[in-house]
Amino acid sequence: QIGHAAPAMDRLRGEVLMERITIPSGGAKVYKAECALGYATAESEGGLYVDLANHVAFGREYVEAAFAKTGNPAYLRITRRLTEEAKARRAVEAAGSGSAADPRGDDGQPPLKSAKPTVLGVGVEGGFSGAANEEDYVETYAVVMLPEFEEKPFPSVELPEKVIQACNGVLAASGAEREAAVDAFVADEVRKVSKYADGLEQLDNGIKISPDPSTWECAESGMKENLWLNLSTGHIGSGRRNWDGSGGTGAALTHFEATGSKYPLVVKLGTITPEGADVFSYAPDESDLVEDPHLARHLAHWGIDIMAMKKTDKSMAELELDMNVKFDFSKLTEEGKVLQPLHGPGFTGLKNLGNSCYMASICQAL
Repeated sequence: QIGHAAPAMDRLRGEVLMERITIPSGGAKVYKAECALGYATAESEGGLYVDLANHVAFGREYVEAAFAKTGNPAYLRITRRLTEEAKARRAVEAAGSGSAADPRGDDGQPPLKSAKPTVLGVGVEGGFSGAANEEDYVETYAVVMLPEFEEKPFPSVELPEKVIQACNGVLAASGAEREAAVDAFVADEVRKVSKYADGLEQLDNGIKISPDPSTWECAESGMKENLWLNLSTGHIGSGRRNWDGSGGTGAALTHFEATGSKYPLVVKLGTITPEGADVFSYAPDESDLVEDPHLARHLAHWGIDIMAMKKTDKSMAELELDMNVKFDFSKLTEEGKVLQPLHGPGFTGLKNLGNSCYMASICQAL
């Protein structure tokens, strides 16, 4: 192990320790959702400690044991807490409309009332408000040196450049746990090869698509998100509007219809990687996500090098997974309540991965 006679933050700049610290690459596995040996998360007391050498997270209860085994002393501590505004709102929601108390804020104004749900629905009047918003939480970070637990808030210009890059890489990573959940979700979905991929007509109209995602926008609305490139015409349009108001304006579909429904294949910009991308077929006899075995060639026609592309947007599987988890009824019925995470016999439940609710209910019943 690395000796720790010198002050902790001085050791952080040492050459030997710098060799241990690694910067997560695009395909690196980063485990940062929960403790590898326990049940702690970033919302637990003390937060999570992500090893900057192997990118595995540990709770406060196990991080010293991890240090003793690996000798890796540098960790990024991630803590996640409810904002004061969210705490106040949840307290009011928990009380419900029948509460006699009417606490007033510092401005002397009464808090917003929140009636208890009377309708079994989500996002509708009288129904559940849904899962907590990310805006309800604030995350704080610090670089921690063990065994002293000496820490330096992150970001900080006083930290070595390699440490800053490693921390940024950890925070930017989607997380191996989430990737595994998405992979399991996708495994249930078999995408057929589009019959329109072979011999796909591609117009020679001089259009070239920039590899810079910041330049992509819907040709009709100017939207920057949920963009689909027509592989035949080079047109970029936003996706269809979802039932809850999210999504796009439907410009990509409108373009397909306006061009005589001749060019059905579109690819979602931002999901293109060397491994593939989300491709959708508007053809009435397919009307689904499909596989395009010639995707690299079709993209090259528009100036896109698939081998140089990086993921910048959520895939359709990720969006569907988020929606399923967001509307998990075990969470809906807890909305507005301040809960203490518990684990152990009689407490540990089965987490909904987005496509595992039926299996979980069967296992719990057994």
